[in-house]
Amino acid sequence: MLKVRLDPERHGSAGFTTIPRVVAIGTAVAFVVVAVQLGVSGWYNGRMLPGVVIGNRSVGNMTLAQARQEVADEVAQYRLMLDVAGEKYSLTASQLGVTFDTEQSIEQGYASGRSAWLPPFHQDPVPLAYDVNRQQLNDFATSVEQRVGTQPVDASLTVKGATVSAVPDRDGYTIDRVGLEQLVEDDVRMPGGTTVLLKPRTQTADIQATMLAPTIAEAQQLMATPVVLSYGTHTYAPTQAQIGQWLAFVKQPDGLKYKLVPQVDMSKLQAYVAGLAKKLDSAPTSELITMINGSSTIERQGVNGTGIDQDAVVAAIAQAVTAQQPLTYTITDHAVPYDTVSTTLVPLGLPQYVEVNLTRQHLWVWQDGQVIYDSPVTTGATGAGFATVTGLFHVYDKRTNTHLIGTQYGPAYNYDVFVQYWMAFYSGYGLHDASWRNGNFGETSGPYGYYYDGSHGCVNLPLATAQFLYGWTTIGTPVWVHN
Repeated sequence: MLKVRLDPERHGSAGFTTIPRVVAIGTAVAFVVVAVQLGVSGWYNGRMLPGVVIGNRSVGNMTLAQARQEVADEVAQYRLMLDVAGEKYSLTASQLGVTFDTEQSIEQGYASGRSAWLPPFHQDPVPLAYDVNRQQLNDFATSVEQRVGTQPVDASLTVKGATVSAVPDRDGYTIDRVGLEQLVEDDVRMPGGTTVLLKPRTQTADIQATMLAPTIAEAQQLMATPVVLSYGTHTYAPTQAQIGQWLAFVKQPDGLKYKLVPQVDMSKLQAYVAGLAKKLDSAPTSELITMINGSSTIERQGVNGTGIDQDAVVAAIAQAVTAQQPLTYTITDHAVPYDTVSTTLVPLGLPQYVEVNLTRQHLWVWQDGQVIYDSPVTTGATGAGFATVTGLFHVYDKRTNTHLIGTQYGPAYNYDVFVQYWMAFYSGYGLHDASWRNGNFGETSGPYGYYYDGSHGCVNLPLATAQFLYGWTTIGTPVWVHN
């Protein structure tokens, strides 16, 4: 047998022999890939590629109809489970202003992976397509913020006695509304099926207790301002505790921050001075004039009262305390003129009768068209529900040294008093002495005025008046009570 050896050195390099083989193999592989591609494309025409996920649903290898039904079920069952600081929500897409687009979601899922040379068997999830009503989503975020959020509370100062102390601040909480909307949309695109958590942000107060030391020191200095007020024989020196009650602490900008500034609260200072006025003012005494048959009689001379000049006192104190300057101040006053009350009496044309005027708190005794006696009285406490009855009555019962027991007229009439003279004129109403009034008869206003400090309905008389009337009246004497 004839053997021939091919010498590379003589017949060329081995590489020239390998190149045709590589080309041949590559051509074969390409042919196979194309064949596979054509085969796969033909098989998956009208069908989802393997591994396709739309939203949270796997639709790989499904027909378009099957995938469409799967996505339709997914969007119909969608719920956003949201937890914001313990406030839990379960919301449908329509409540969030979200409308899903099933057809666009299917188109995007169907196109996923088809541009690759070989169809991949694993795809990145395809987000659900949707439209959102921005205003509705914004309104939802606002409602969550209002429900969960709390405003921070600034630290404040309180004055107890002569001590100024801080009331601690409190943090507030808010939510990132833009972040909440983004979380909602992320869940809408790729429903996770789990609760979405949103942690509120802490908001610190503008004024914190640790910042108040300078304000406390300034307030203590204001409270230490010496103030001495004099009026006649009266002297008043407000204590540090009293001055402290006049202070208010006002929030003011301080660069990029805030601070509390102690100031005199004019309304509180005015209330203090008004309290002094109640002690120092003297009320005017009205002049009482009675007209009888065209003839006038001055029953009581009018007397002017006095009132302290409150505005001047307030201004002096406020200026001194604000400037931390000692104040010694003499209070001035002004006259308060009296008024004149005229009453015109017209005889009833009866031989004799007793007239009681509730407005004037006065009584007149008429005989033969002339007033023969008059006196101040105190009638029923109208403001307490015990007004004296009005009308023309007559004396139907007279007694001396007797007890008046009110419980027989009802539980509200809880009195048992001794009187020396009793003259009943209508259903338990009567004229009688009232020694417990200590001479405060005829008062139409003030602490002893009849409106609140009057009787249970009877006409209370000074003892001398009661004695006179008891001797002058008889059973049947008319009693005219009017306003």
